[in-house]
Amino acid sequence: MITSPILEEKYRVQRKLTEEAGYDVRKYAELCHKIAVEAAAEYGLTLKYGRREGGELEPVVPYRTRDGYGCDVSDAG
Repeated sequence: MITSPILEEKYRVQRKLTEEAGYDVRKYAELCHKIAVEAAAEYGLTLKYGRREGGELEPVVPYRTRDGYGCDVSDAG
């Protein structure tokens, strides 16, 4: 595995947040958001989150059943 001081710090912080969240993904996301908001306030930044408009999420089709154009080729012989 490729590593660097920056990646090692990233992994350390991820482990710390995971443990603090009690391995709960929602709590983990809340902790990450809290840290991001605090950092934004400290450095005078504005956070903007993407918003998905309308509809339901579509089921994921395994990549191997799609051609290079995104068409389903699972029935192709």
